[in-house]
Amino acid sequence: MKYHIRKAAVIGSGTMGGGIAALFAGLGIPTLLLDIVPFKLTAAEEADGKTLEDASVRNRIIDAGWKAVTKSRPPAVLSETSKQLISLGNLDDDFDQLADVDLIVEVIIENLDIKRDLFERIDAIRADHAIIATNTSGLPIKALAEGRSEGFQGHFLGMHFFNPPRWLKLLEVIPHKG
Repeated sequence: MKYHIRKAAVIGSGTMGGGIAALFAGLGIPTLLLDIVPFKLTAAEEADGKTLEDASVRNRIIDAGWKAVTKSRPPAVLSETSKQLISLGNLDDDFDQLADVDLIVEVIIENLDIKRDLFERIDAIRADHAIIATNTSGLPIKALAEGRSEGFQGHFLGMHFFNPPRWLKLLEVIPHKG
């Protein structure tokens, strides 16, 4: 079966997630980079009178993650042109955009329950053809896909990138028998 990835999404904007998103953008693939909404205000946000509903607060984690990616050394981002291919968002306000992507790569905390909850949400919204991948290096692929739809399981795999993704041209692919 042949796949064409026209748009990708990466969930998790830490070192690996941001690096993977930058790699995809460097390949010319428009990429949505998402992260969580903060659970509480910082002292500075409180002093400024902000609330958890302010956009700057809701996007604080994704903005900080992307800023770190753009300043990383060696550089994760190839060019200003590839930067323009990255769209930033959060998992509450922008989650529905995952319905329009061909590849979703999860790069969040190594916690089975948290990953499974995320995959349950993705399963409900993903396009039928979308490939779903986890960047985990330590959790069983079978356990992550357990309880998901047949379509999800048939499009699920592990894609373990090595850091930094742009410079280490190595990708471990872990199949799922779904």
